[in-house]
Amino acid sequence: MAEFFNWVSEASPWLWLALGILLVAVEILAPSFVVIWPGLAAMCMAILAWLAPGFSGQALIAIFAGLSIVLLFGGRALMARVEQDEPQTTLNARGKNMIGREAKVLSVSGSQGKVEIDGVQWPATWETHAPEEGQRVTVTDASGVSLRAIVNNS
Repeated sequence: MAEFFNWVSEASPWLWLALGILLVAVEILAPSFVVIWPGLAAMCMAILAWLAPGFSGQALIAIFAGLSIVLLFGGRALMARVEQDEPQTTLNARGKNMIGREAKVLSVSGSQGKVEIDGVQWPATWETHAPEEGQRVTVTDASGVSLRAIVNNS
């Protein structure tokens, strides 16, 4: 084990840089946003080994491990904040765009039926009592291509 730490303490900054590039390349091949943080930590270690040589192997490994953990949690928190700030799109959830819209009842079969919005028929279920054909309902929820509606009071 002592030989390993001696080897690490004598390693060139280029070795740290190569390790960082290798880990970032692994992240590119299998995107998980986990391996990139130790890769960035290894690149930081290359700078540290170049600017301040003379650290022991144990110190270098401890700094690398600590930096990897800090970057992992810090990077994940930053990414969560960025994802939260992005507007949520309903591009691939067409039914979600129907929530709040008014629909015309085309057919009723118990607690299910069909409604029409903008000339497109949608399967629907009723929240309360079943409406009559031709009656207007308001869409309250969507699950896939099935809508959930409530009878309008007007």
